[in-house]
Amino acid sequence: MDLDLANPAFGWGGKSMGFATSRGTWVKILFRPVSRINERIWTGEECASVLTGVPKPRLLGSVRWADPTRDLVWRADETTRVEAPAVSSTPELREEPQGLSAAWWETLRGSLTALAGATTTRVAVRQDLIDRRISEYAGTAVDPTVDEWSTAHADVHWANLTAPRMVLLDWEGWGLGPRGLDGATLWAFSLLVPAVAARVSDLFAEDLSCRSGALARLFLCVELLRMTRHFGDHPDLAGPLTREADRLVITLSAAN
Repeated sequence: MDLDLANPAFGWGGKSMGFATSRGTWVKILFRPVSRINERIWTGEECASVLTGVPKPRLLGSVRWADPTRDLVWRADETTRVEAPAVSSTPELREEPQGLSAAWWETLRGSLTALAGATTTRVAVRQDLIDRRISEYAGTAVDPTVDEWSTAHADVHWANLTAPRMVLLDWEGWGLGPRGLDGATLWAFSLLVPAVAARVSDLFAEDLSCRSGALARLFLCVELLRMTRHFGDHPDLAGPLTREADRLVITLSAAN
């Protein structure tokens, strides 16, 4: 099997590389320092291979190898190749996408509903992280305790969704999270296009309107704002995220 080395696809922050292969499949290669191996991320694609009801690449094989001279560990996952392109080249949406049919939206909702009902011991977002992020932003005004948890992809953004056929990519970090986490993630990455953000809110209204869904939205806002401040990621989202975070703090503090 040969890789198309002339046309690599790089993941966010250059943490992974993807290549088409000579047998019509896709190979994704990751590397991490030995001291920074995260079991949840490292085994995500493998564990996701048993999930059903969600359109995603099918895992064909995995291999890992050590690189002691550079103190690195590598892994490669071969999957079926998804021909449909990503909706956006960036996680955040900058203009209203074309070609997202009503069936596309229904497939998205049905897929995430099926995923939410899956049983797993994996944890995508921990309560202690939610506690820390929300208290950093809101102090004691908001009780960050999540009372409903469900299985989530935990990285549903516009560069991980394809169209016109809806496929959900990159299953590294999936696991349990606050109810509404996936809808909240897609909503947060849609804020630069208010019409799409409103459609996402309507599509996942049942999850996002409950207390856990509101906490998930607040957590996503403050987590992305932190990424903006510390790493310069998604700078254009800073204004909308701050506005929504402040609104959610008011709403959640009033409900305490």
